[in-house]
Amino acid sequence: MLSTIGSYLAGRPDSATFLVTPEIDRSLEEIFPRTANLLPEPYRIFPADETQAAIFGFPVAESQTMKDLDSRLDRWLTDETTWQLRRDQPTKEKAQVSFTTYLTLLMKAAENAMMSNLLNDYHAIFWLAHSFDLAKHFSTMPRRVSAIDTQAGRTQGDSLKYRIFSRWAAETREQMTQLAARASNVLDGEEQRGLQFFRLLQDDVLIFTEEFIGPDLRELRSFITGHLRRDFQQFRDAMERLREIAIDLLNRDKTFRAALPLFGANPDQGITLALLLDGRFQSVLFETQQVQNAVNREDREQFQLIARRLREFAVLNQLRRGIVWMSSAADGQITSSDRRSGASYSRSTRPLDFGRPGVVDPMVHRFGLIYDISAFSETLGNLRRGGQKSEVSSYRQMVLFQRKLDSIAERHSLIFEKFLGDGAFYTTRRALRLVRAAIEIQRFYAEMRRKGFAFNKGLRIAVNYGYYRLLPMKATGGGSEKITEFYGPGIVELSRLTTGKATKEIDELASFLIAHGYDHHSVQQFFAPLARGVDVVDKTQHAREYYAYINTNGHMINEGIVASFAFLQELSAELITEAQKLYRLRAPWGSYIGFGPAITGIEYVGIRILGMVSLKGLDNVEIGELAPFAPGEVTEVTPLDPSESLAALLRQEFHLERDDDATVIGARGERSEIHDSTTSERLVEPELVICLPDANGDDEVLIGEWDPTSDDLVRPLRMPRNDFIRLFSLKGDLTTDMLASRKASVKDMYHRLSEHASPEAVPLGTFRSNEYETYVLGDVVEKL
Repeated sequence: MLSTIGSYLAGRPDSATFLVTPEIDRSLEEIFPRTANLLPEPYRIFPADETQAAIFGFPVAESQTMKDLDSRLDRWLTDETTWQLRRDQPTKEKAQVSFTTYLTLLMKAAENAMMSNLLNDYHAIFWLAHSFDLAKHFSTMPRRVSAIDTQAGRTQGDSLKYRIFSRWAAETREQMTQLAARASNVLDGEEQRGLQFFRLLQDDVLIFTEEFIGPDLRELRSFITGHLRRDFQQFRDAMERLREIAIDLLNRDKTFRAALPLFGANPDQGITLALLLDGRFQSVLFETQQVQNAVNREDREQFQLIARRLREFAVLNQLRRGIVWMSSAADGQITSSDRRSGASYSRSTRPLDFGRPGVVDPMVHRFGLIYDISAFSETLGNLRRGGQKSEVSSYRQMVLFQRKLDSIAERHSLIFEKFLGDGAFYTTRRALRLVRAAIEIQRFYAEMRRKGFAFNKGLRIAVNYGYYRLLPMKATGGGSEKITEFYGPGIVELSRLTTGKATKEIDELASFLIAHGYDHHSVQQFFAPLARGVDVVDKTQHAREYYAYINTNGHMINEGIVASFAFLQELSAELITEAQKLYRLRAPWGSYIGFGPAITGIEYVGIRILGMVSLKGLDNVEIGELAPFAPGEVTEVTPLDPSESLAALLRQEFHLERDDDATVIGARGERSEIHDSTTSERLVEPELVICLPDANGDDEVLIGEWDPTSDDLVRPLRMPRNDFIRLFSLKGDLTTDMLASRKASVKDMYHRLSEHASPEAVPLGTFRSNEYETYVLGDVVEKL
């Protein structure tokens, strides 16, 4: 099985010029003995349409720092070339100043890449990115010399090129050694990885001095004559003699021909350049009498040296060409910096910016899913007490369950991140994928439970859209393999949404007492009344196979699929993009907004907002329920206006239900009014005042709590009229009757928004004019 880099190289057609493709991994070990683990592994880069296949490469931002490095390098090489030709004091000083300016910025960027590395090869990608500029300028050095002195360009161009490169290599090598020494206390040995890769690039030489080398190898002329100080034509003649001898052996020697497949070559394709450069093939070819007679030892050794450098260049250049230069727009769109390609990439792509501290923000946004098998530990304990046969049977069932979940995850492009014992954590980049996967997981669990699944106490699923931080960790075994773990508020929210944490604190305290010697039965008996007080059962909801709701004490009960509202907002945007039709669904236990999920056996997926819940360690979170409906389970289906988004419809439906709940339901279920016939004390809720400008006035609406003693509006909110209507889900003309019907939802939205209101009160007298229509929302709604 090919490694990640091996697969990447094998997939690039240009690699076959210098590398035997079927033997890529073996070639890597041969070309880079003991250092192959220094090579950076390409990342998956997803296009804007994430349903398309990802490409492999390195996303790099076309930052101002990289542009400044290029311009400063160009300035130094111009001054240095002039100094090398003229050899006078003014040009020497000018060259030194420009070199210091360039080197200062280079080392600053290199230090940022090394210190930010965290096992992610940022340092390696930085040097590959900068090698673009180095190769571009050094490969044209003879022309740069000719521009100053034509005669010197013809006679000294190649030698001056490598003389200047030698100075660059010596200075940067010294600076990088000092940088690694300074970073050693922080990076704890990781700095040596960056230093070794940099030296690997320098030792190859070609990667810094040549942009491209073709199959005819004519670009090697400068390297052979200027750096190796050998005759290029002599090298070409020796290579041609070797090729002719190999072809002759192929045609005449059956044993030689039969041995070629061992080197990954097809005998019918003849002797390719990649095969001729292969080290193992050379060791066999050079032992033949024909080669030893036709090519002297010095030429054979020179050919082996150049072949090795060529193959190093082939690998490093393919990695370098995997860099995708990107630009990020203000609206978050990420596009290719190459205007000719016109490619755009997923908004979740994080291009490496070597000019910013840390190179890249470790925070990522993902759609996450956690499933949690209810009473998992209790079931394991019961199985253990049931004997080995029960344990083995449950183990086989769990293996089958996990295999099915793997196939579901693969089908919907979910990435398995972590196994949690009683569940698992998955991520993906699209909300619809997560919805479909969650429903299929739930349905398969129900099928397993009907067949006698040992873990049959229920399955809780939570989905969200949140931010996570990536924590790179090195795998055990001393190799180069890396593990990236997720941590942060996103995964904490998911874990809380599966359990609710309503009675968890009581359970933890009870477990603590039992662990310290208290009788199990006595502890459970002691906490039983408190547990019943914490959770109030809704029997209508519990009659369903899977359900989720918030009970009268404000605790979340999740025995189905719960989603954060942030997830529902992202899902709403995807449904608009896909032009999905939305419906109002009526079921015996509630009303939902739904759509067709394109899942066999499921007619609709219904969604409803449950409300706000307080979860341990988190701010208040607004949540919703996802409920799949098979054909015939919905009692009423109403198509909805296609111009309305899912998020807006969910909000409207939620407020409609809240307003309906404000009406008191009688003991027999009929609606009744309350008549005060007794005197009692109660807390008077502050009245809200809404000030609406007339048609000719300002467009700003004011809403606040009325303080009768000062006639001021406290905690005032000001907003444009259109924003007010949209946020408070109001439709039609604003009248007393309409506000009365929406009073509960208006108050609820105001209390949520007023947490960020101005602390300065506003005098109400200013708005008691004909220019404003002022309404008071108290026990009754009236117009001032």
